[in-house]
Amino acid sequence: MKNITDFICVIGPAQANLTIDTSLYDIEAIHAATYQFTGSYHVLITPNADNSVTVIFEAKDKARDVSEDLKDFANSLIDHQVRLQLEKTNGKIRDLIVTHAFSPLDLNKEMKSL
Repeated sequence: MKNITDFICVIGPAQANLTIDTSLYDIEAIHAATYQFTGSYHVLITPNADNSVTVIFEAKDKARDVSEDLKDFANSLIDHQVRLQLEKTNGKIRDLIVTHAFSPLDLNKEMKSL
């Protein structure tokens, strides 16, 4: 049985790479998840020849545990991918609700419906 750490290539004590399959995760989700870690890491996303990208993490604080942080990154990546999928499927419904909520009211009509 594989662990998450089996997919993380640790280069040094404060550096690691993670290769992500772009057929599973949209690049927008990868960027969003990566952005959350820019406070603690210098991050670079590089495309590969196949359907993947490599995300390179270099800790700003050399004492950070990169492997544990990349596990959090994996969870964040899933979170952002699910958000994108929900936006694609439910975005129009949300837009209709917002449009209706902020549309002008006809108070006479609303009072009669009560």
